[in-house]
Amino acid sequence: MDDVIEIIGGRWRGAILASLCDKEKRFNELKRDLGSITARTLTNELKYLEMNKLISREVGTTSVSSVVYSLTKHGKSLDPLIQSIVSWGQKHRKIVLG
Repeated sequence: MDDVIEIIGGRWRGAILASLCDKEKRFNELKRDLGSITARTLTNELKYLEMNKLISREVGTTSVSSVVYSLTKHGKSLDPLIQSIVSWGQKHRKIVLG
């Protein structure tokens, strides 16, 4: 349990992973999805998730350099867990946030 919480815990990691469950995204798409996260915090969290092999970072070769983030096979294995957490949160939001 501690290992899982260490990897996906915190304010932003789970939200980043949940956002990437839908599809691969660029930095600004992620930032827009997450709302109040700062660019610096998002950068740090993306580096952490990449270091732990949950996401991949691919630099495009177009004239305008674009970076796309996506879940790795390892990261995709968290999808059922993330979907369960999201579902639980939606179901119990009123109780938890009182």
